[in-house]
Amino acid sequence: MKHALTLSVALMALPALASPNVKEVHKTLPLAGDGRVEVSTYKGSVMVTAWDRAEVDVQARVEADEGCGSEATKQRWVEQTEVRIEGRARSVSIESDYDRLESYREGWGWFGSCTSRPFVHYKLQVPRTAKLSIKDYKSALKVGPMRSEMEIDTYKGTVDVAGLDGSLDLKTYKGEARVEFESLTGPSRFDTYKGDIEIAVPKNGGFDLRADSDRGGDFRTDFEVSAKIRSGRRGESRVSGAVNGGGPELVLKTKKGSLSLRAR
Repeated sequence: MKHALTLSVALMALPALASPNVKEVHKTLPLAGDGRVEVSTYKGSVMVTAWDRAEVDVQARVEADEGCGSEATKQRWVEQTEVRIEGRARSVSIESDYDRLESYREGWGWFGSCTSRPFVHYKLQVPRTAKLSIKDYKSALKVGPMRSEMEIDTYKGTVDVAGLDGSLDLKTYKGEARVEFESLTGPSRFDTYKGDIEIAVPKNGGFDLRADSDRGGDFRTDFEVSAKIRSGRRGESRVSGAVNGGGPELVLKTKKGSLSLRAR
């Protein structure tokens, strides 16, 4: 899993191949330090870094997917892909909008036409303490150190969160995630179906753990748990109890995937 995540993040940093089928968008909006940033995207990448300014800086690069279509068609799809960036009183929303995308006939295939959505690559700079919500389908997500409450929902994407001082609600389907907490300060939840999640928390930090897995799932931890409950019904298992005297709730759940809880 580690190598796959490293590769995904490395790809985010590579310059785009020379191609006319590219569109760039840049916008900066004000946001209070405790405001909310919401991102809704489909495929590509999202890289988030924190700063101490009361504003959000958004750079987006729309690139053609070489999956199908002529060069002219790919260019039209890039032009029709909208990056919507809107600011309200205490929030900023960012969305990859494909509603205008048309399907063009390209020869005589099984279906006679295809539509290949362009990639959208985001680089965001946000207030260090802003709340962050990302909803994604098949992107590479990377979030740098923040003091924040986060929500991430991804389908077949990869997630890399480093130096989080706060809490996280993460849901993934067939994706891979690596999360490192600087400090676990609020209730957090991790839920995966056929995915792999690795979580690192301070070795002396206290929290209340509940980990559930079905017979196809796997859960491993470096921590000693004060109480353990295991159920053999249909191969399901549960581990629960206080760690280092207890603290914020940490809920882990997997179906046919793996969860690893490490001490750092």
